[in-house]
Amino acid sequence: MHRLAQFRGRMAATDLDGFIITDIFNIRYLSGFSGSTASMFITSEDAVLITDFRYDEQAHAEVYEGVEVKIDKRDALTAVGDFVDAFAGRVGFEAGSLAFASYEKMNARADGDLIAVEGMAEKLRAIKDGEEIARIAEAAKITDRVFELLVGELHPGMTEIEVAARIDYLLMTEAGDFPAFRTIVASGPRAALPHAHPSRRPIERGDFVTMDFGAVWEGYCGDMTRTVVFGEPTDEQVEIYETVVDAQKAALDGIRAGMTGKEADALARDYISARGHGEHFGHGLGHGLGLEVHEGPRLAAKNEDVLLPGMVVTVEPGIYIPGWGGVRVEDDVVVEEGGVRNLTSSVKDLLKIGV
Repeated sequence: MHRLAQFRGRMAATDLDGFIITDIFNIRYLSGFSGSTASMFITSEDAVLITDFRYDEQAHAEVYEGVEVKIDKRDALTAVGDFVDAFAGRVGFEAGSLAFASYEKMNARADGDLIAVEGMAEKLRAIKDGEEIARIAEAAKITDRVFELLVGELHPGMTEIEVAARIDYLLMTEAGDFPAFRTIVASGPRAALPHAHPSRRPIERGDFVTMDFGAVWEGYCGDMTRTVVFGEPTDEQVEIYETVVDAQKAALDGIRAGMTGKEADALARDYISARGHGEHFGHGLGHGLGLEVHEGPRLAAKNEDVLLPGMVVTVEPGIYIPGWGGVRVEDDVVVEEGGVRNLTSSVKDLLKIGV
């Protein structure tokens, strides 16, 4: 399997003879197994997935060719320790995933050296193959469809939590899976909170409402944000909304393979700053998207990651004014040599609800 071959190439380049995988998303990427409990041990010749009886049939059905399944009554970390015991070489482990207490137990029984490594599998995951892009595209398409269905149901008096519950219901029925993350719905002054949890606040006429949500399709995430207004917008609301949409367009038109995350971020940030709202755009322009809703690369003011063809990222500028409200617009795009290909098709005209 080409992913294991690539991973083994990275192991060889860092002088590692074996590797323990504990991050469940990296396990899925390298083995195909989609269960919630497992570990892996990979060498230059072998790849073993260790899980328990609950996942026996599922694991054997899902794993890629070249991955052996081992069912163990003990927890997966204890079981993977058996392989480490019998292995005398340099063994890497995921520094960001393995708990320190688990590391200490494993290190006490290891015959070889345990080496902390960061980002080994994540760097491979950052560049998507055609099948992965197709799955993200379908997740984005379902997310678009949910927004289209939702807009026809919105009306003043609904609470944020009611809107979020309806979004989640539509995501699950349309995609057959749980939402990619906890749905964000923020209205009125609360729209100034970029990651607000939905509240019981009733949505009133004159409110901006920001909704951030995503479907999951065959393990891969979509992520979209749209902001609508209930009733007729004020001139200030129109000006802020158009600034965000135009800033996103500047980024979408300018992002291409070879630039850094910092350079991509500046395309929208400079536009917003030039219109007097630089202090109101405090987060990065976007992030990688795949098996997780937040993964590499990052589009941010201090990030030097180079964008490469096949990376899928979000583009989501925003303006957030405390006590007043806010606007965010977000699309999912594939980085290509000459630009980006947008996977999100929902309208960006300022939709007026209840007019």
